[in-house]
Amino acid sequence: MISAEELNQKRSNQPDASITSMTSEKRTLPQQALENGTPSNAHAVEQKPALISPGPPPDGGLAAWLQVACSWLIFFNVLGILNTYGQFQTIYETDILINQSSSNISWIGSVQFLLCYLTTIFTGPIWDSGHLRFLLIVGTVISVFGMMMLSLCHTYWQFFLAQAIVVGVGFGFVFMPASAIVPQWFSTKNSFAVGVATTGSSIGAVIYPVLLNQLKPQIGFAWTVRVMGFIIFGTMLPALALMRLRNPPPATKRALIDLKHLKDIPYLLSCLGFFIGFLGLYVFYYYIQLYAVDVAGTGSGLAFYLLSILNAASFFGRLIPNYAAGNVGPMNTQVFFGAISGILSFCLLAIKNTPGVIAFSALYGFVSGPFVSLPIPVIASVSPDKSMLGTRLGMSFAFIGFGVLIGEPVAGAILGSSQNWVGVIIWCGVMLLASSCVISAARIAKTGLVLKARS
Repeated sequence: MISAEELNQKRSNQPDASITSMTSEKRTLPQQALENGTPSNAHAVEQKPALISPGPPPDGGLAAWLQVACSWLIFFNVLGILNTYGQFQTIYETDILINQSSSNISWIGSVQFLLCYLTTIFTGPIWDSGHLRFLLIVGTVISVFGMMMLSLCHTYWQFFLAQAIVVGVGFGFVFMPASAIVPQWFSTKNSFAVGVATTGSSIGAVIYPVLLNQLKPQIGFAWTVRVMGFIIFGTMLPALALMRLRNPPPATKRALIDLKHLKDIPYLLSCLGFFIGFLGLYVFYYYIQLYAVDVAGTGSGLAFYLLSILNAASFFGRLIPNYAAGNVGPMNTQVFFGAISGILSFCLLAIKNTPGVIAFSALYGFVSGPFVSLPIPVIASVSPDKSMLGTRLGMSFAFIGFGVLIGEPVAGAILGSSQNWVGVIIWCGVMLLASSCVISAARIAKTGLVLKARS
């Protein structure tokens, strides 16, 4: 017979059942990991916490409209200065770079525009990964540095490096946040909100040329450009302080260039349509002053203000059509105004006097305005996965940048020393009409042959 003392000693040497169960459960974890093909040193299965969806955009409110205001400030600087290049071109042709051809000088503006848009191929995935502050800080520093270097330039290649390359790349870093922030905060009002934001480019394109024209005779070109650099720095500070991401970054890393998006036919046709349109869009922004002086006999003092008139009219051209796009769809609106822009371009063939050129500048500024304000809503409308919007916008902006790169030098080459204005006008009109046709094809690819489809 076993005594009570011996029985208690045997019980104390046996592990508790609950402890045995816990130990067995812990030991099975690495075994299960091995069976699932995970590394053998995994002692626990780690799971990343799921990202919480912020829900649908608020479509308004103080926080949302603050993002529009910040975007407005960036567009004021980026597109405002890019659209001011017509004034830079006039200064270079008549003063600083007088020995260079108009085609060579136009390459500075075209490459600057290209690099601003081409850089977004790389900044788009960075934006999708949630690095808003990085893009804003780096872009602001590079842009201001480029403007300061521009003030020290004397030769063609110095201007090209500072203005086209350095400023162009810097603008590309801040242009992506300005373009992609608004769709995160708006849904049904997205087109209108983007239109409000892009009116900053119209105001900037009015203020910067006047500033350049008025300050240059008083303080010189170098200090005028430095003043522009200080304005960029000061107006970027509110954006650095107030811009906020609403959507969480994706759990997985994104490729810098993802060509699978080009297999999406509506998206691809939209990109091609904008590429063709921008081949002709900015021709009159660059050359309307020269046309007024050479053909219409306009005085140089009044001719200077034609670019400001054109950009001021584009303020309403980026606001009213975008409001309409909220009701009829951004693609439908783009097709309509693209066709009107092309038809109006051909009308310039019959305009040979100053009042007519002034009226043309105002009308063209209005009807061509949607080419700047509608690409973002159009690309958003053909992008069901909004977490990839930055990547898609960046690739579409690259198409636009190449359009501007090719379009203005081609127009300058057509113009030549013989002043072939008929060829320039036909080039612009044909490209704008062709763009409208391709965007129509993108709309059909998206919705089919449904005339009343809101797209």
